[in-house]
Amino acid sequence: MSEMDREEQQSSKTLGIYGCFVGSNFLANLIASFLFYSTLLKASETLHNKMVWSVIKAPVLYFDKTPVGRILNRFSKDIGNMDDVLPPQFLLAVEVCLFSISTVILPVAANVWLIFVAIPLVLIGIYYGRYYLKSSREIKRLEAITCSPVYSHISETVAGLEIIRSSQMEQSFLKRLFK
Repeated sequence: MSEMDREEQQSSKTLGIYGCFVGSNFLANLIASFLFYSTLLKASETLHNKMVWSVIKAPVLYFDKTPVGRILNRFSKDIGNMDDVLPPQFLLAVEVCLFSISTVILPVAANVWLIFVAIPLVLIGIYYGRYYLKSSREIKRLEAITCSPVYSHISETVAGLEIIRSSQMEQSFLKRLFK
C-alpha cells in the first residue's frame, strides 16, 4: 500500500478490494455474533428445561423441606446468570485465550528457541490456574455453608412475621439473629 502512488491508492480496484475486506469482516462478525447468541439462547433453554424436569421428577419430600421461594430464586438466579453474566465472561475468556496464545506464538515465530522457555511457563500457568480454581470453589462452598443458616432464619422470620409481632417476640428473634 505504501509503495503505491496516490492514483493507484485511490483507484476503484484498490478501494473495491478494501471494501470487500471491510464487508467480509462485517459479515463474519455478524454471523459469529448470531451463532454465539443463538448458542447461548439454546443453552439457557436447555438448562431451564432440565431444571423444570428435575423439579417435576423430585419426590414430594423435597417440597416439604424446600420452600417454593428458594426453588424460584434458584431458577431465576441460574437463568439470569446464563443470560446476563456468562455471555460477557465467555467473550472475555475467549479474548484472553487468544491474547495468551498470540503472546506465546509471536515470539516463538521470531525465535524458535523460545519454545523451550514457553512450554514450561505455559505448564506452570496451567498448574497454578487449576490450583486457584479448586481453592476458589472451596472458599465459595464454605461461604455458602456459613451463610445458609442466616438466610434460612431470615426467610422463616419473614414468613412468620405476623405471629412474631402478635406474640411480641421481636427481641427474642433479633437476639437469635445477631448471636
